[in-house]
Amino acid sequence: MTVTVRTENLWKTYGGGGPHQVDAVRDVTIEIERGEITAIGGPSGSGKTTLLSLVGLLTRPTKGKVLYGDQDFSGLSEVFRTRARRQRIGFIFQAQYLIPQLTAVENVALPMLCLDVPRSEAEKLAAIRLSSLGMNHRLDFRVAELSGGEQQRVSIARSLMNAPEILIADEPNASIDEKSAEELHFVLREMVERNKLTVLLASHDAQVLNWADRRLNMRDGKIVD
Repeated sequence: MTVTVRTENLWKTYGGGGPHQVDAVRDVTIEIERGEITAIGGPSGSGKTTLLSLVGLLTRPTKGKVLYGDQDFSGLSEVFRTRARRQRIGFIFQAQYLIPQLTAVENVALPMLCLDVPRSEAEKLAAIRLSSLGMNHRLDFRVAELSGGEQQRVSIARSLMNAPEILIADEPNASIDEKSAEELHFVLREMVERNKLTVLLASHDAQVLNWADRRLNMRDGKIVD
């Protein structure tokens, strides 16, 4: 299998070495393989979200490496890290962070508008992304007019606008009901099988962890399996 991203001896420490120091991530070395769903399980406070933010280049490690291909991004400038996020990584957060005043297609097009892509071109691509997720009949509906599952699909479509190598999802079912969670599972699995998308997700929900091709467990900042 091809490795999308790997970490080597990754640490994230808060507190600056004083009595309140917390090692949120401790010496984590993992490989995330292309075209699979990898799930990180563990109780709240175990370091799952911090590890996702490190892999997603949102947070800089205290020490260790985060490598996409042979490139270590841990020590690069924020300019290069931001560029890598735009080009390589999509995110699904616990909340969808959709703009209620905008329609589904406008929400999905927004990241491209921030990159100075013409509105007509951005909305055309957004419509294609939404249609691929079964949302072609809801393009012009505002957020409040969409179900929880439909809102999650809009969020996924937005995260795929940059054609990412990896999709990172933190507690992706936190704000949706069980039926919508099953719809989300179907969509993610379809994207993995059709596009060889890599998915890295974190959850303490057994339903979500069962979606995975591979499962890792965290406790006290370490991978324990």
